[in-house]
Amino acid sequence: MVYRIDTLSGDFEQVASLPVSSDILIAQCGLATRSDGGDVVVLAGGENSGEGVATDATYVYDVEANFWSPGPSLPETRGWGRAVQYGNTFLLVGDTDDYAAASNYRGDILRYDPDGVRWELLPQRLPNPDFVNVALIAPQDFVVNCS
Repeated sequence: MVYRIDTLSGDFEQVASLPVSSDILIAQCGLATRSDGGDVVVLAGGENSGEGVATDATYVYDVEANFWSPGPSLPETRGWGRAVQYGNTFLLVGDTDDYAAASNYRGDILRYDPDGVRWELLPQRLPNPDFVNVALIAPQDFVVNCS
């Protein structure tokens, strides 16, 4: 189930259900605002708890319409990365495609384009990729890797 919170009252409201099984774990989730002012929540990647396999699937929730739809596939599977708010969108940073083996760490950074509804691979890379990356966006608009 998916909920949204009214930050003034503290009340939770159930929203439209995801169009996929609810056993996806560790999915990255970010908020983006289109140029028309509409907000979307994007669920990207994740790992299926039943299979232990990372996915490249994304789902986009239109906040106003209260509706989920399939989004653009990630360039590669991502099961353990992190979503970091960045301006009117978010970045996906870090990851591994094999958590059990603790290998194949990624240093690439993806940016979600809410108007083009696509993923953009940025030229910058994390200096010390790790599957437990945590990133912060500093006021000068650079990514700090806090693994």
